[in-house]
Amino acid sequence: MFKYYMGICVMCLIFAVVALFFSANAGTMAVVYLSMAGAFLAIAFVTSGRESRW
Repeated sequence: MFKYYMGICVMCLIFAVVALFFSANAGTMAVVYLSMAGAFLAIAFVTSGRESRW
């Protein structure tokens, strides 16, 4: 599950960079995507242990 959530985290980081260039509310959108990336990064580390694997 770590790779799955880490992939979502990287996608949120890419969305934040794109929002900085193309959004009318660049700062707000970037902060939202960065916070989502941080949340998915935390979930990735919580689910990275052997006991959390399916």
